Amino acid sequence: MNKLKEARKLLKKQDKEWSIAIRKRDKKCMICGSKKFLNAHHLIPREIKEFRHDLRNGITLCAKHHKFSYQISAHKNALVFFKYLEDYHTKIIRDVCKMIKGARWQKC
Repeated sequence: MNKLKEARKLLKKQDKEWSIAIRKRDKKCMICGSKKFLNAHHLIPREIKEFRHDLRNGITLCAKHHKFSYQISAHKNALVFFKYLEDYHTKIIRDVCKMIKGARWQKC
């Protein structure tokens, strides 16, 4: 197996372990409390590698609130989703802001 394939395989394994850890920590959708069809969602996009596997960068959501609801969905209505977090999960928002402020790429 070449190095690129090995790196992709390792990244996929780390992604899966991160997802399991987030869902195990939260145990339910952090919006509605459902325990069915749970997904781990990256608050800061996973493409920003510095935070990809940071547990503070994750939240458990049911499939509806992760991708499918037009009312509160991390993907379909991100602004409402972050407003919800700001109103009901202030610690999560504070942690994400601290991560961004301390980021290597942050110049402000």
